[in-house]
Amino acid sequence: MRILHINDVANVASTLVAGLNRLGHQAELRRLRLPASRRGTALKILALPARLAEWAAVNREVRAGHYDVVHIHYAYLGWLGILGRYPYLLHCHGTDVRQGLYDPLRRPLVIQSLRRARRVFFSTPDLAQHVRPIRPEAIFLPNPIATDRFRPLAKGEEGPPRILLISQLSPVKRVCVAFEALRQVLATHPGTQVTALDYGPERALYHGTPGVAFVPPVPHEAMPRLINDHDIIIGQFGIGSMGTAELESMACGKPVICHFTYGDWYPEPPPLFATDQPAQVAAYLAALLEDPALRRQRGEAGRAWVERYHSYLSVAQRLAEIYAADLC
Repeated sequence: MRILHINDVANVASTLVAGLNRLGHQAELRRLRLPASRRGTALKILALPARLAEWAAVNREVRAGHYDVVHIHYAYLGWLGILGRYPYLLHCHGTDVRQGLYDPLRRPLVIQSLRRARRVFFSTPDLAQHVRPIRPEAIFLPNPIATDRFRPLAKGEEGPPRILLISQLSPVKRVCVAFEALRQVLATHPGTQVTALDYGPERALYHGTPGVAFVPPVPHEAMPRLINDHDIIIGQFGIGSMGTAELESMACGKPVICHFTYGDWYPEPPPLFATDQPAQVAAYLAALLEDPALRRQRGEAGRAWVERYHSYLSVAQRLAEIYAADLC
């Protein structure tokens, strides 16, 4: 099959394309610039001419490519297919429906984009409540993890256990829970090294937190090294689902603490330290800091679980079967 993925969100499209190519398909990724994508709605409207010009260029490429499948990532971008008059599959990732379906300006665009899609996918279980009222048959497609790249590696520097706060510093991730837990743990384990990724709208609120070193975000290809240089990973506490960062950390054999409430979506729940309470996060951190065997056991269990349910080759194989069924 000739397959085109449009737009890359959280590296999901690029990972699926890699998996589809490994399985023998001809898959390509068309990235988008999306001018003003990190700006407010007003600036996005002002950038509309530039966006439409980019969309027109993409649709010319779609027509010239004679693809069997066009798979678009991010809910409102289904309008590429609507304007281009070709069938498309639509992949929802989070904010595109959590916010897009409840914004008066964006809601009509997102609803039409969902309704006109041949198939709709969503990447985390919490999105079902937003997507399925419009598309009841929408498919949960687990985020694919490149377990051949995200794997356990020798720690770069020996020393005391290190903690990595891998979540974006934003209200939706409830990083306040993480920082309150870290405050408690650093008071009882003062030699602990903590790293936080310096990105997100709340980053300035936490700069200068005692005991926490802030580092710039690194390219995706450098994430396996960053994760493996730490011993314990702290994820998000606001959504209740795991994103790619938590899953990639588990694939690297690291114990992960985050808020997760969707264990029944899998044949077996993930071996996380799951909570959204600061005191319990602090207790988990203390136990992991003090017990190398516990870190190792949970890390090994986490990697095995990701290999069973999120391996990019198995997710790509499932996706290819869906494509094939649609083409029959």
